[in-house]
Amino acid sequence: MFQKILIANRGEIAVRVMHTARKLGIKTVALYAEDDAGSLHVQMADEAFLLPGYTLHETYLNQGKIIELALQSGAEAIHPGYGFLSENAAFAKKVEENGLVFIGATSDQISLMGDKSKAFEFVKKLNIPVIPSLHGTTDQIHLKVDTVGFPLLVKASAGGGGKGMQIIEKPEELSVALHKAQRQAKAYFGNDNLFVEKHLPYARHIEVQLLGDGLGGVIHLFERECSIQRNYQKLIEEAPAIAVSPELKAQLFNSAVQIAKTINYRGAGTIEFLVDDAENFYFLEMNTRLQVEHTVSEMITGIDLVEWQLRIAVGNGLSISQNDIKQTGHAIELRICAEDPTADFRPSSGMIEALEIPSHVRWDSFISENMHLSSAYDSLLGKLIVYGDSRLKAIEKMVNLLPDLLISGVKTNQSFLKQILQHKIFRQNNIDTRFVERQLPDLIDGMASVKRDVPTDSLLGSYLLHHFYRPNEKTDNWHQTGFWRMYVAFQIEVDGENHRLTVLNRNGNLLLSFGNEQMVLSDIQFQRNKISFKRNGKYESAFVVEYHDKSLVYYQTYPFELHSRHVAGQVKLKKQHVNITEKAKSQIVAELFGKVIDVMVSKGDRLIKGQSLLVIESMKTEFTIQSPVDSIVKAVHVVKGKMVQDKEILVDLDIDNT
Repeated sequence: MFQKILIANRGEIAVRVMHTARKLGIKTVALYAEDDAGSLHVQMADEAFLLPGYTLHETYLNQGKIIELALQSGAEAIHPGYGFLSENAAFAKKVEENGLVFIGATSDQISLMGDKSKAFEFVKKLNIPVIPSLHGTTDQIHLKVDTVGFPLLVKASAGGGGKGMQIIEKPEELSVALHKAQRQAKAYFGNDNLFVEKHLPYARHIEVQLLGDGLGGVIHLFERECSIQRNYQKLIEEAPAIAVSPELKAQLFNSAVQIAKTINYRGAGTIEFLVDDAENFYFLEMNTRLQVEHTVSEMITGIDLVEWQLRIAVGNGLSISQNDIKQTGHAIELRICAEDPTADFRPSSGMIEALEIPSHVRWDSFISENMHLSSAYDSLLGKLIVYGDSRLKAIEKMVNLLPDLLISGVKTNQSFLKQILQHKIFRQNNIDTRFVERQLPDLIDGMASVKRDVPTDSLLGSYLLHHFYRPNEKTDNWHQTGFWRMYVAFQIEVDGENHRLTVLNRNGNLLLSFGNEQMVLSDIQFQRNKISFKRNGKYESAFVVEYHDKSLVYYQTYPFELHSRHVAGQVKLKKQHVNITEKAKSQIVAELFGKVIDVMVSKGDRLIKGQSLLVIESMKTEFTIQSPVDSIVKAVHVVKGKMVQDKEILVDLDIDNT
């Protein structure tokens, strides 16, 4: 086995690889960009090296520097993780030319399967179904698009992860979509060739996990259901895919293994398929690396995929046969992301103020308290994975565990994911890749409805317990009981709404009265930010986190702002109301951290309401900023490539002379 490996990646996957390496007694070397210095992968590694620079090409995509540091550190091999250089054939070749081992597929295998056009042609020769498609330049696609027909899907030929992918319903939408996809393909993958395929509006995304030893041995670890996606980014993955018939599964397994055996595949890999509502299946792509969602396959088989990656890379053959692989139960993974679903999934970056992880659950992540989350990378914070005897039991387990995950300081998609898990169609498993798109209004409305129905008395009780009843270091009678003797009447504001209540302490239980409501709090327990109690005999819990001049109470994944004049530091002075409507219209202000990747206007341009001004990229997501009114551009304060801060002025508009 290797003595030391370098991990050419960051974040969650770097931490994941380190866990297995540590189990096997392998020392690890981490790499990090300056804005990633607080990441858990840096703290966990035996050695860590700073990658100087500010762009990805200077840091995590800097092939020469990464190989140089691997050699300098004495590492014998490089694990690429997923994303970044994991499917870069040139990098894999350079690694091995420098006497190091690339923990993954061979450069030839990466080259073949990394180019969707080549992969499709190869798979066709094996008589495995593929979706009708085109590839080439934008001009070539325009000429032949009628042979595929609409709706169609445009994507980067050399890419993945949903970058540049768009559904095109009508011919008149094609030019704009191709231009955008080409720009993104060049930016993310260094290759602007495009790939267009027939779009299947009702299809499941099913993938087969493989292991190949490069010595002729190939096995599969069954299948995963990855149909819950938004903008082609997976949100929820599960294994097995119970909606797929045993007959179809057998065909998928045989096709996947056939592809891998034909190329004498080495390492962990995944064959992805689309399955339509008539159970016709089509090869989609092969990922010659570890997938984000590999965890659910591990949970149902008990196989550590990273361990097998390492064993295969060092030259060992597969010592297990297909008959040795058994699956039991059901596993579900949620991708917890730093984004705000109620604001069009706007990415959220900043300081992780508080972090608490539920017990008896798998949590793969890189974040820690007091760590600053950069806007330069994708929004994935971590993966919450559960196991149950059945799909419904796994869903229930996840629904019950989600409120016990606290990530404070940034917005997350926890409540949105919980809403999906509780949706009738999801529970019935009548899903497809456009489930989220179709149900999005219902899901967002459902979140708002759930938040409105949260019992106010539970929020008030949690707040009062946190501020006036939580044990502290001072144990004299005054500090433990003084507030309750002197202040029995309180005024507390919950999300801007005032509530007056009285409190009576009865033998350790609290009687709260407000309006015509009463509740008794009993069996009160404190554990870090978490408060557990019984409200009128029913068990409840909440997290309370201090945040500037307010307290954030997290109840069933939903955050609420509370403050009171009885709490030092939360007294709010009344501010004179200022009408800023016109000012807001005339100044376009960034509402997120990010990088300007396109500016479409110049000083003096006359605009109409809704016209695009510029595009900002934050956490690998693009946001187009539009003019709120008919106007004339007075000044543009940013240029392409500039990093902008939250609340930074981008464009001044003149709305008086139009």
